Amino acid sequence: MVRGHTSSEEPEEHWSLCVCLVLELVNDSRMTYGLRHQDYQRYRKHCTHRVQRLRQILNLTKPNNKKTNQQKDLPPKFTDARYLHLYVFEVERAWAYAMDLNQSLSPSAETRKRHHTRKKLKRATQHAEELYQLCEQQDVEDRSKLEVKAYAAAMRGHLYFELQQWQDALDQFVSARTIYEHFAGLSTNPQHEALCYSAIDDIDPSIRICAYNLRLNDSARSVDDLVNSLKKSGGAGLSSLEQQLSKITQDDAKGRAESLPQVSWRDRQVLIKNDKVAAIVAKAQETTKQFGLSKHDDAATSFDRVLASWADAEKLVKKALKEDKEATAKVASSKSAKSTEELQFIHSYVAYNLNARSVQRNVQLVAQVNESQRKPQESVRLHDDILKYLESIREMLSLEEHESHLDWELGVLTYYYRGCRCLYVAKSYADLNRIPEAIALYRVAQTYIAQAKQQLVQGDGFAGDSVLTVSEDDLAKLEQELRNNAWKTQAAWYLKHGNTDEGELASQIGQLKLDDEKKVPLLDQLDVYPASLTADGSNAPNLIEFPPRFEPAVGKPFFFDLAANHVNYPKALDERGDKPSGLFSKFFGFGGK
Repeated sequence: MVRGHTSSEEPEEHWSLCVCLVLELVNDSRMTYGLRHQDYQRYRKHCTHRVQRLRQILNLTKPNNKKTNQQKDLPPKFTDARYLHLYVFEVERAWAYAMDLNQSLSPSAETRKRHHTRKKLKRATQHAEELYQLCEQQDVEDRSKLEVKAYAAAMRGHLYFELQQWQDALDQFVSARTIYEHFAGLSTNPQHEALCYSAIDDIDPSIRICAYNLRLNDSARSVDDLVNSLKKSGGAGLSSLEQQLSKITQDDAKGRAESLPQVSWRDRQVLIKNDKVAAIVAKAQETTKQFGLSKHDDAATSFDRVLASWADAEKLVKKALKEDKEATAKVASSKSAKSTEELQFIHSYVAYNLNARSVQRNVQLVAQVNESQRKPQESVRLHDDILKYLESIREMLSLEEHESHLDWELGVLTYYYRGCRCLYVAKSYADLNRIPEAIALYRVAQTYIAQAKQQLVQGDGFAGDSVLTVSEDDLAKLEQELRNNAWKTQAAWYLKHGNTDEGELASQIGQLKLDDEKKVPLLDQLDVYPASLTADGSNAPNLIEFPPRFEPAVGKPFFFDLAANHVNYPKALDERGDKPSGLFSKFFGFGGK
């Protein structure tokens, strides 16, 4: 906490700026010495001991002559922040005493205790104003001055709130909230940002009560809308405060415009506030642009450099996430989750690039294996790693649940690379002369390709910033390669085993007997158990009769009866007897001899 000491080699007239981090100092003291459990008495005793210890360290004490206890004056110029800490703990001691009395107040509102409470708050306000005046007199950086000003304004707001001077209390609380909100937006330290949001959460309820008593929230507006309306009205010196804050913003913009990159990924832009994370992410992006092309001859070396840079970035982002988690555990606020979400988004971006570049490296190695005509088992191992990298990216989606499009892309990629893996596994089985397994794997690979095609048609296409993509041409090429390999495998097997199959088939046909009439088929003796079934099978009965027996069929066609009147019979038939003489007998042939 002590900063700004001058070096012994510099002239005495060159003074460095003094830095006083009030929020961190106050929060650490409160959370360590009693206020975690609302023990204001313990915290007040700690502040008293701390003031005494600082006076001893800074040589500001005099011997007591039992009449007056005089204190030494502060030096006219100093760069030691502990002189400012002395006033901070004076404010905290008076404030803790007031809160302790306020906590013991009964519902009947004892007049004496309330009087002492207001008296202690007034003393805390006086010490806070002295602290701010001291910062104006000394060489203190502008950020620390504004932070002390917000701290003093919050103390004055608590005093006016206790005195029920609602308008004055509202003006002071709005001033303090404006400063803290501005610092939270510019902060690069997650802990300091969480402290600013925590201070805002402590102030907001008081602002609501003040607005209620002033009848300013009749339309149920939020605190942000209320503060913005007061800023537009320009009350309580907010115009001058805005000028000071704009100056701080310009100073920070000059120093951070070139160093802090902005991550744009998946139609979202996030500013990296951590300086170390920003530097290493920018380095990884530059390395990717310079060496990330896989068409070079030294593609393997280039990918190793790219992967090393992204691995370092992921390691540092994980460390930043851990620090942010610890800071959030110490100081919880309603808006600290936003910074955590942004940091998790940066981690997702870095992890995606690391795994995607690893997939690209393995694809390049697979191409080299195919060119050198090495064993397909090496390609299988590389594709196993590719599927692991894709699964790692899918696990990352638990933090980015709204990224349904990325989930769709991973589905297409997974089906595609599973098909590639099945292709090389089938080649391995084909080399071992295990043809049925190879053909089955080729069919499984074709199933994966069909699923990838179906899912590719259902989506809207890969995003513009996607590192890994699969097109319809890639799927068509892989499918054609699967067919070619399947046909080659079947053709090679038939060429090798074709003669043996033909001889076996000829011998089996020669053993076939069609003239065995002694064997009765099983269909004709279903009520008799055949004893030959229990034998060795050499004299097994036939299930049906083969070849089937000839059955008699009708020899006279039916159309002769229909065409009898048009048939000219021979004359010899007329000599067989006399013709019938009646009309009835002419038509039907009855009555003849």
